[in-house]
Amino acid sequence: MNAPAPYGARRPPPTESTYGHGGADDWSQPTSVRAGSGSQREAAASPYDHRVDAARTGPKTRERGLPGWAALLVLLAIAGVGGLIDTASGSQVRGGFNIGIVVASIVAMLVVRRSAMFPVVIAPPLVYSLASGSMLYLRSGGLKDKKVLFDGAANWLVYGFPAIAAASAAVLIIAGIRLFTHR
Repeated sequence: MNAPAPYGARRPPPTESTYGHGGADDWSQPTSVRAGSGSQREAAASPYDHRVDAARTGPKTRERGLPGWAALLVLLAIAGVGGLIDTASGSQVRGGFNIGIVVASIVAMLVVRRSAMFPVVIAPPLVYSLASGSMLYLRSGGLKDKKVLFDGAANWLVYGFPAIAAASAAVLIIAGIRLFTHR
């Protein structure tokens, strides 16, 4: 068997004596074919092979922030507080909910893990639509009256668009900054 090479030295390509078959053309084969039996590969492996694997995978660090589902719960809770303010005041314009959805989206994007930002990015229009649909359902008594449905849809478009656009823009800007700065 060959002696292990010192750190930093290049190892020569395997020969027939190294793995017991194939020679230099062996590198074109998959690792499982190249290696032969496990004991042959372990005997021929350099003691420095683990450094290559560690460099390839990087350090195992925990990512800061909440998982995506928890950030969505934060978004729903803050937006829900805005909706409760609107419901308590009897407001038709839904100013509390509109402000709440923007603030909730920003807070959720700031507390979510960088790898789990996608659900928060797509959440503002979905949350607004679901909340508006549920409020329309509760106020109209089951959507039996078509006039109430059309009025509700018009309110969504007129009063909801600025809030949805502001929340979506804020979330996309924050996501872009976080991706660019790797935070």
